[in-house]
Amino acid sequence: MDLQRTAREIGLFETAINLGKVKGSTEVVQKVGASMPLPDESVEDRIRQVADWLIGFGKHKYMFLLPEITLIEEMGRRVSNDEVEVIIAIPCDLEKEAKDRLVNNLPQSVKITILEEPFFPQSFFPGNGMLVISGYLGDDRAMVLPDTYRMVEHYRGFLGRKAFVPYVEISTAQRYEGWMEIVQQRVNTKWRKES
Repeated sequence: MDLQRTAREIGLFETAINLGKVKGSTEVVQKVGASMPLPDESVEDRIRQVADWLIGFGKHKYMFLLPEITLIEEMGRRVSNDEVEVIIAIPCDLEKEAKDRLVNNLPQSVKITILEEPFFPQSFFPGNGMLVISGYLGDDRAMVLPDTYRMVEHYRGFLGRKAFVPYVEISTAQRYEGWMEIVQQRVNTKWRKES
C-alpha cells in the first residue's frame, strides 16, 4: 500500500477520505501510520471549508501542485464553469498510466488544464491566479511530498498568493517518512481550521 503514490495521483484530500473509510482497521492504521498522518473525522467538512476559502480570494486561475480532485470538484460546485480555471501541475516523471487515470477522473464542473512540470502556465499572474499547495500541518510546519516540494521550489518565482491547504493538522512536529518541510517564505497564506 503506497499511499504517497496514491496521493500523487488523486490528491491528499481524496486519499484522506478513502483512509477515513478504513480507519477502524488496526492493520491499516499500522501500515499508514508510518507514511502519513491519519485524517480526522471531519475531512469532508474541511474540504468544503477549504473550497469556500480558496474561492473567497476571487481569483480566476488556481494552480494546484498536487491533483486535489475532490477539492477541485467541491470548488466546481460553488462557481460556474467559466468563473474558475484550474491548472494541475504534475511531476514530469509521473507514469503515463497514472497521467491517463488522472485525465479520466477529472471533474467536468470546472475547466481544468494539465501542466507538466517544468513548464509555466500561460496568462497566470498575481492578479488573476494563485498557487495551491497541499500537505499536512505538523506543529505549524508545512509538510509536503517530495514532488510537491520540488515544484514549490520550481515555481517560487511566482509573485502572487501561495496558499497552503492541509488535509490534516497535528499538534506535534512529527516528520513522516518521505515528507519534507517547505520554507515558511515559500507560502504566504495558510488555511486554518475554524474553531
